[in-house]
Amino acid sequence: MTWRVDNLPRALRPLLWLEGHLAAALLFLLWALLKVTVRVRHIGRPTDDAAVSSIECAWHDSLLPYFLIRMPYPRPYVWMNHPAWFMKPIHVLLGWMGVDELVLGSSGHGGRAALAALIPSVRAGKPTFLNPDGPYGPAHHVKDGVLDLSTATGMRVLALRFDYSAALRLPTWDRKFIPLPFSRVDVVYTPMDAVRPDTRETFRLEIGRALGI
Repeated sequence: MTWRVDNLPRALRPLLWLEGHLAAALLFLLWALLKVTVRVRHIGRPTDDAAVSSIECAWHDSLLPYFLIRMPYPRPYVWMNHPAWFMKPIHVLLGWMGVDELVLGSSGHGGRAALAALIPSVRAGKPTFLNPDGPYGPAHHVKDGVLDLSTATGMRVLALRFDYSAALRLPTWDRKFIPLPFSRVDVVYTPMDAVRPDTRETFRLEIGRALGI
């Protein structure tokens, strides 16, 4: 059994709080190092990016570059994230970065209920971010989450593709990218209209192409 952060035994909660904040601090230091040393080039960023909310999406292998490019958020975001206890440092870091509403759930761990819980906030205009292929893959395969959320809320999709001049890749299922200090990251923006029931499969293909399959 994998304990969730929201049903962890009471006796373990102080330890989880401490571990979560210490690990989040280390992640923040890595983020800060890269933030000041990595050069970023924005390609095709919408002129209304700061004013119009979107359902942002990027492959799971680009999570760290996404944090580097888009955070800290200039306004409150809502996120859905894995509920397992070992994700507590990410939950803490997200709060520091401007996520004021965190919904716990992912594929196989209450994901459908969590996605439904996102809908009111997104429909009200709060931006969010999803990995189309996360959290377990298969990598670079557009699942239903982004399509379902856009269809239910009428919010546009903003696909973000990342290209690197120099980066490490971790031995994880998605082979996550870690840009090297003093390298360059290009982020390519592809804004799309909201998904409709009759355009789902077309959008699935377009999102995959925009992110780079």
